[in-house]
Amino acid sequence: MMKTGRGPLRLLSVVVLIAVAGMSVALALVVRSVVHDQQRRLLHERTAEAGILVGSLFNNLSTTLPVLAATTHPRVGSTQEFTAEARKLTGGLGTIGAIHVNGDTVSVVASTGTVPTAGTTLAGDRAALAMRALAAKGMVSAILNEPSGRLLSFEVAAGNGLVLYEDIPLNFFQLAQAGGHGPFSELDGAVYASDHIDSSTLVLSTARHLPLSGTVDRQTITVGTDTWLIAARSNTPLVGTLTAKAPWAVLAAGLLAAILVMLLVETLGRRRAYALALVERQTVKLRDALDEQARLEQGQRHARESAEAANRSKSEFLSRMSHELRTPLNAVLGFGQLLELDELEASQRESVEQIIKGGRHLLELINEVLDISRIETGTLPLSPEPVLVSDLMHDTLTLMRPLADHRDIHLVSDDGNIAGIHVLADRQRLKQVMLNLIANAIKYNNEGGTVAVSCEPVSPDQLRIYVSDTGPGIRPENLEQLFVPFERLGAERGDIEGAGVGLALSRRLTEAMGGTLTVSSTFGEGSRFTVQLRVVEDPLEQFERVTGTAAESLGGVAASNDVRHKILYIEDNLANVRLVERVFQRRDDVEVIAAMQGRLGVALAREHRPALILLDLHMPDINGDEVLRQLREDPATASTPIVIVSADATPGQIERLLAEGATGYLTKPLDLQELLAAFASAIDTAQAALA
Repeated sequence: MMKTGRGPLRLLSVVVLIAVAGMSVALALVVRSVVHDQQRRLLHERTAEAGILVGSLFNNLSTTLPVLAATTHPRVGSTQEFTAEARKLTGGLGTIGAIHVNGDTVSVVASTGTVPTAGTTLAGDRAALAMRALAAKGMVSAILNEPSGRLLSFEVAAGNGLVLYEDIPLNFFQLAQAGGHGPFSELDGAVYASDHIDSSTLVLSTARHLPLSGTVDRQTITVGTDTWLIAARSNTPLVGTLTAKAPWAVLAAGLLAAILVMLLVETLGRRRAYALALVERQTVKLRDALDEQARLEQGQRHARESAEAANRSKSEFLSRMSHELRTPLNAVLGFGQLLELDELEASQRESVEQIIKGGRHLLELINEVLDISRIETGTLPLSPEPVLVSDLMHDTLTLMRPLADHRDIHLVSDDGNIAGIHVLADRQRLKQVMLNLIANAIKYNNEGGTVAVSCEPVSPDQLRIYVSDTGPGIRPENLEQLFVPFERLGAERGDIEGAGVGLALSRRLTEAMGGTLTVSSTFGEGSRFTVQLRVVEDPLEQFERVTGTAAESLGGVAASNDVRHKILYIEDNLANVRLVERVFQRRDDVEVIAAMQGRLGVALAREHRPALILLDLHMPDINGDEVLRQLREDPATASTPIVIVSADATPGQIERLLAEGATGYLTKPLDLQELLAAFASAIDTAQAALA
């Protein structure tokens, strides 16, 4: 019996050996395929990054050269300033010059090099390139064969027949071997000034033997109006040495497992049941590995789709330069914040913090630039209404005090003579203006200096708000430049953050609200900014003046002792909240609940189930559109009447919000009869639903 059993057991062990070895080989091939795909994907990404770097390097000329022409005005007989500035740009590595095209005559106006010299009439390839630059809507490039050697020439038209060029000797960087610590040291690459591989158009190479062989990634890049080609291959495994060797490790581990299984089957022999159980366990492990591999491939497909979507976003960004600027920046901030959650070294954490800090600063700049654009096109939404100045100043100073304490700046205020005064403004935008002015007064002040904020009624219908500092002051000839976007008056050479947009935006916001923003300064002593706005009547005083104290004379729903109706008012302006409370204060059956933030309003609506929701569109945390959407998507508040209350009452705005689910739209200043009618309609709707 023993001899009879050994044959099948031995055959079983051989079968197991072959099966496990085969699966190991298959798994190794799968891993090899995955590693190869990952290597190609990483090579494609690194090549794209190198292409972006090369494109940025050369495309800077398309703006630098026209700016040079615009600031130095090169012309025959007047080229000294141009030549001096051009030499600073080249650093002695190339030649910058100006060409004038008059019909078929192409002549050199100015040049920092010896060839061609000023006054030379051009012909051949260089003249043709100048003609092409004059006709193109951007920078053009070509490789020129000159007696002094091959040159990479860039040319761009500057208007009035003037063409700026820069020649760079190809022997300067045609063979640039990447160092061991360079950003692309793991790549061998070549850049061609054409859309195909052509040795005559080779611009840059990190490999001595061209064209590149093996696994090569080729991508086109845009330089000016021309299309270049970048080709690259990896000289080291981009996936890492251990990952590159993973297929062999999987194969070795699988073969070792096969041998062990065979020995186990041979040794145990009669314990056939145990051997079968062991095979079953191994099969389950292999199945899990294959499932994991499938999930990995799915993740890779998702990553490729995400990369394609990112490329589409990038192309849209480059072509439109509009609100989509936020899309890649949000990605930077998002992944930066994800990195913050990881366990990082001190230097890495500092780098991530700098990334996030810079990203947020750039996001603020983008928002400010877009706000300026909206103001210029008349599309910036504003909600002018009575704003209690004392409350706004208190909120602003509370936010700014930590910054002042950090810089040892004394922040003082004098608002004793403005009690109860309201100005006509958009509360959030006015707060943005005041935060900007006070923040600038703190940042540009001398250490231990003082920032004073005060208010002064200058007439019954005008109020001035002053922000004064004891900083270095501004020269008189530079005062108006303060309100030019991106003009920082030399502050860019210091360590103070900013892009010179805040004051320009503040002035335009103030003017959009019907006010003015001016500045006066004494050089060496300090500056004072003045915001002047129109004074309006307190809404509560207006209510009492018009209606007296008997709010019930306005009509409305009869009071009931059995039912108590709740009104939720989502509004950040306390004066407006008090007005609505005063309207309904004499009704025993009405309770007004106020929420001064959008998210709080959503939570209170779910908790109290009000009969009517009054919603302002401009909230400090989320806008009213988003609050309306969340309330309509929640089953608990989907049918609650929601009336928009806003000073922004353009027909398109009203139609859009009514289409999105708003029950009604009331404009500021409030018509109290319309308010009470909206409340009565809401009560009728609620009673009809109960019936």
